[in-house]
Amino acid sequence: MKWHIQSTSNPKNLEELKQVLLSNRNIDDEQSFFKGISPFKITLEELGFDSIELDKIKKRLKIAKEKKQKIIIFGDYDADGISATAVLWQAMNALGYNVLPFIPNRLKHGYGLSVKALNDLLAEHNDLSLVITVDNGIVAHPAFKFLKERGIDVIVTDHHQKDDQEPDVLALFYSPKVCGCAVAWFLARELSDAAASTAAQKKLLIELLAFVAIATVTDLMPLLSINRFLLMYGLVVLRSNVNLGLKNLFALAKIDSDRIDAYTLGFQIGPRINAMGRLADGMDALRLLCTKDKTKAATLSNLLHETNEDRQNLTFDLTKQAEELVAKETQEKIIILSSPSYHEGIIGLIAGKMTEKFSKPSIVISEGPQTSKASARSLPGFNITEFIRLFKKDLLEVGGHPLAAGFALETEKIELVKKLMQAKAREMLANQNLEKILEIDAVLENSLLTLEATKLINTFAPFGLANAKPVFVLKNMLLKNYKTLGREEQHLKLIVAFEGETKEYEVLAWGRAALASQFNLNDRIDLAISLDINTYRGVDKLQLILKDIKKV
Repeated sequence: MKWHIQSTSNPKNLEELKQVLLSNRNIDDEQSFFKGISPFKITLEELGFDSIELDKIKKRLKIAKEKKQKIIIFGDYDADGISATAVLWQAMNALGYNVLPFIPNRLKHGYGLSVKALNDLLAEHNDLSLVITVDNGIVAHPAFKFLKERGIDVIVTDHHQKDDQEPDVLALFYSPKVCGCAVAWFLARELSDAAASTAAQKKLLIELLAFVAIATVTDLMPLLSINRFLLMYGLVVLRSNVNLGLKNLFALAKIDSDRIDAYTLGFQIGPRINAMGRLADGMDALRLLCTKDKTKAATLSNLLHETNEDRQNLTFDLTKQAEELVAKETQEKIIILSSPSYHEGIIGLIAGKMTEKFSKPSIVISEGPQTSKASARSLPGFNITEFIRLFKKDLLEVGGHPLAAGFALETEKIELVKKLMQAKAREMLANQNLEKILEIDAVLENSLLTLEATKLINTFAPFGLANAKPVFVLKNMLLKNYKTLGREEQHLKLIVAFEGETKEYEVLAWGRAALASQFNLNDRIDLAISLDINTYRGVDKLQLILKDIKKV
């Protein structure tokens, strides 16, 4: 792993430390960064929404309300899509529209606004007049044609990467700057304004920011500017949570509501919501977010919790198998794995773990009898969606972001596409090094290894993509001692000291027990660490967390 130290000067005091962190994040408006801006004050122009398209939406919905036409909110089965569906359905239902939510089934319908899913919908709702997509639809051209032939209007709300064909729909509410749930929330805000929103509607919009926060983190949006403000306000809502389903989910996950942060959403709440779309039925996750019934909330939260445990076990087993295969193919620039045993619901997780471990773009394919589904992950500097679209003549569908994508293809074409992709990747990445880079804020001196410095650092939270938790280098340390921790001795605690100093520091290396065999006592080392506060029985203690280590 390469280290990139962003600051050329080493901070000597708290003010210099603050200025280094601001500079590294290109923050020029310090007040708004720390205090945030209310989502109700963020303009549509800032997000790039088209006011003409919004006017079309308002006019069409006015007709729908007057005629009591049936509207379907068509979502997606990931945490962003489920949250987006919950937001727009609850907001429109409160505004008096005849509206129903729908989440496709991953295994039965495939991704997004598919003709398969629409056939099932129309079989149950033959009086359907309007479909509004959330967090999907931007490239669903066959579905647009299918609905148009049946006289059903389509409004697309999405944030995914466009292709070279303009959507043939009634209106498009689109912004790539925020997650799909945030796009849905801003549309809900505008519809409420158009209806001269009541205090109850404003209260609902505030409560729905909890879902926007979850989706912003789980969909890996950059946590600066607008996304940061949405998350900040959403976390406030979550910490005083009134949502019945989330309350039950927090209890099962042993989450303290007062301490909810971006990590909680990304690694505890998001996975439980996502698990349903991966292995079961995303509609049940939607029902949990929207229910007002205590019994249903308890039953559904248990279902999400147990399904997530199944997902964890399955992911662990299949990832281990995948790692063994990849270790034998070191010469390729892109990882491509396919097997009938790869469950379609977790191929994205496996691809992500391959990319993280081997620092290469990864594609994992779940083979079906006739058609197969693939999920891809990449590293900064290699747009995986654009790469996959180079082969679209041999694929059935493609969609995604620069760092994550999905596609479908005929099973018989897997080997052909694999060879074509590997050859193209060798050409494109011949002179490009995609080695993982650890961004480091600055070299830190021992005078700033304090609780006060850690509290200052924590004012930059919430942390996430584009606003990572600050990482620092401690140079010329001596390894004084170490010991393994954990039930399976999988963790490591290092005891280190600055050269020439007697004071010792503990550094925790989670899941890194193997490091013990690579170093000897009194080795001189450089450490990349983050600073945490460990609170035990009301007493705060500085805690150093290892990110990487190098022998000097």
